[in-house]
Amino acid sequence: MNRRIIICFILIVLAIWIGWQYLMPAFGKVTELRNEQAVWQKKLSETQELSKKLETLRKKYNNMINESEKIAQAIPSGQDIPGLLVQLEGLASQNGLVMDNVNFSVADDAKNKPKNQTAGSGTKTVAGVKTLSINMGLSGGQTAFKEFLKAVENNLRIMDVSSFSLAGQSSISTIAGASGEGFKVSLNAYFRE
Repeated sequence: MNRRIIICFILIVLAIWIGWQYLMPAFGKVTELRNEQAVWQKKLSETQELSKKLETLRKKYNNMINESEKIAQAIPSGQDIPGLLVQLEGLASQNGLVMDNVNFSVADDAKNKPKNQTAGSGTKTVAGVKTLSINMGLSGGQTAFKEFLKAVENNLRIMDVSSFSLAGQSSISTIAGASGEGFKVSLNAYFRE
């Protein structure tokens, strides 16, 4: 019986030694791999979060590009007098008016320079933006003239009506034999240098 106990004891010691030699390092390796997996999972979730933020920033950037294109159309680079003339003629004809004459002039640089502004003072100037003064004569009815003013207000290119007046009977409507009033309009359009 002693022999059986000694053999069992030796087998148990041998099993413990084999477990210690081969299973414990494998268990340590598994623990190490699990820790490494947790680190990589954390990095993966951070990367996915950054990817979402990048996509959000990309959408914001695309929206900003669209907005900058709108601003470029509202305040174009350079005077673009031919384009402005076509635009004004289109606005006039769409609203039933005939354009008699148009004069363009760049506003004095002294007017475009920033001034010390107080609360409630008039227009503010923006660096790099100049004013193009437009004086034009139109002929047609009063209703058409009101619609023209609304169209100027809603136009993509920024224009301000600085003044308008009734000029009497238009020479064009007199020649054509139609009745129509003449209007004088002063506009300010803006452009970037």
